[in-house]
Amino acid sequence: MPVLPPRPAAILGLAAGLMFLGGCATTDAAFTAPPGTPSPEGYGLAGERTPSRVVVEAGVRSRTWWSAFGSPQLDEVIRLALENAPGLAEARATLERHQAEAEAAQALLKPQIGLNARVERQLFNSKGFGLSGFPSRTFSILSLGGLVSYDPDLFGVGRSRAGEASALADAASWEADAAALSLSASVALEVVWIAGLNAQIESAEQVIDDSRKLVELARRAEGLGGLSRSGRVEIEAQLAIDEAQMPDLFRQRDQARRRLALLAGKSPSEWAPPDFRLADLVLPGAIPVSLPSELLSGRPDIKAAEAELRAARFAARAEHTDSLPKLSLTGDYAQTSNQIEDLFRSDSRGWNLSSGLTAPIYDGGLARANRRMAEADLRGAEARYRRTVLEAFSQVGGLMTSLDAAETEVAAFRRAVDAAQTDADITLAGVRLGGTPLLRAIDARRQLSLARRSLAEAEARRLSDVIGLFAAAGADWRTAADD
Repeated sequence: MPVLPPRPAAILGLAAGLMFLGGCATTDAAFTAPPGTPSPEGYGLAGERTPSRVVVEAGVRSRTWWSAFGSPQLDEVIRLALENAPGLAEARATLERHQAEAEAAQALLKPQIGLNARVERQLFNSKGFGLSGFPSRTFSILSLGGLVSYDPDLFGVGRSRAGEASALADAASWEADAAALSLSASVALEVVWIAGLNAQIESAEQVIDDSRKLVELARRAEGLGGLSRSGRVEIEAQLAIDEAQMPDLFRQRDQARRRLALLAGKSPSEWAPPDFRLADLVLPGAIPVSLPSELLSGRPDIKAAEAELRAARFAARAEHTDSLPKLSLTGDYAQTSNQIEDLFRSDSRGWNLSSGLTAPIYDGGLARANRRMAEADLRGAEARYRRTVLEAFSQVGGLMTSLDAAETEVAAFRRAVDAAQTDADITLAGVRLGGTPLLRAIDARRQLSLARRSLAEAEARRLSDVIGLFAAAGADWRTAADD
């Protein structure tokens, strides 16, 4: 029985089968942390207590965490930053590129199908072939057909490359998340710094106002003979010292406002930050922190390091199998004729099926060097992952300790302000009654100023610790609309 030539349907069936095989790409198994990765049961050192505001429990992750401070102005500035910051736009563009590279790597695992159309004009020179008596002819060749090619990826090199590209896209996604979380935290920290400076400026201005009143009293006392000239000059000198501190506070606030505008993606000339006050920022009553075991799946920098480690594992796997034999399959079908009216006739049909196997014999040590590079990259990725995990637990634990100390510090400075305020009021009343020296009143006002400024700084540090803890615990920066 004669063997029948394959029909076009057979070629299409081959293409469909190859497409099915191309879709059967293997995926990496569940992620396994490298040896030596810490898995602590808590965040603090032995014997350390958890701050009263911190709630460590399963399944907690603060969404739009900055809303816990109850400041619509802070909410608006962070919204502007997330929409306009160039650094975040760059991270998103990097993510899109890696996603496109992952799609391209997946596409290479599938059959490549193309269409061929060709028109040729040839001169057949009979004399050139030693044929005398046959006239030379000029004729056309028309061809229309298709081509399908496929690499079965016998040893998984292509699938490993696709897995590497997909993991790098995941890493870029988590890095974009980390950039957004870092940006929101940086904005909040700058806002707290501005609010703290405003509190210090208000305290300093109040002290200067009180000092000016004391100068007037000193001048009257000098005129009545109750105070020496040197005593009055000393009071005026202290007022000048207090006034000389103001320009530096204004300079620091101006620089902070400009930094905030930069974070918001605005130039200082087109946007002015709100005038933040510490009283406008509500200290959260409870700060949710996930369990240590959940931190690994919540912090974007840890997830990015995990994705990079998976990519390095795929790359090492690909290099170890890249020197094995490679098989390629191709098939083409074409209708060819020298007359366009005969192009689609059955006797104008032609087809070809072929396969090829290639294997390296000698490459000068290139494959071995590539394997060594991939293995070194894998070891580096494992070390980076362990370091990232260690840093995460250290940051959370350190911020908890710092927040606990800040709570004690704020309470102490509030008591100091109350005591200094009482002392200043008593001494000022004594000066007016003539029973207390002016220099004593000046010293009391100075101590009150120092206590107020220290309290403002302590409150700002406490808010900064809370912000840092939200960020370190992998708080979610998205809104419900982003899901």
